[in-house]
Amino acid sequence: MPTNSPHFHFCHRRLVEFADTDLAGIMHFSNFFRFVESAEHAFFRSLGHRVHTANGTEHEGWPRLEVSCKFHQPARFEQTLEICLRIDEIRTSSLTYSFSVFVAEAAERAPLATGACSIIHVELDTGAHKIRKAPIPPALREKLEATVARSEKTA
Repeated sequence: MPTNSPHFHFCHRRLVEFADTDLAGIMHFSNFFRFVESAEHAFFRSLGHRVHTANGTEHEGWPRLEVSCKFHQPARFEQTLEICLRIDEIRTSSLTYSFSVFVAEAAERAPLATGACSIIHVELDTGAHKIRKAPIPPALREKLEATVARSEKTA
């Protein structure tokens, strides 16, 4: 599926480096998750937010609730991968997005991997060493909902 498709809300590119691969130049499966997380962080930054804040007064983050991935083809050394995200559900304190990973230069847009990730917004009480779920901040929720609404209009 082309990355300019309204199916995706955000796409991010990343090069497969030698450290991501085995001696045969094939990317280790666990690195797909690192690449998806990198795209997630870039998506939050594109909205003017961060996935982790610890600035003395605010301590918040987005730990994972559930992650799944289906591997279709290997990724290889020096390929540029395009990781595309789609917001599937926005709840009070959590959101779920699906992802597809493509070879950016490939003529055929068959995904190397597809999956989904559910994350939850939390506040961190560093003094008491506690983590508690917290509502998605209103400014971020507004941007997430606007992102979804824009893609629904173009679909």
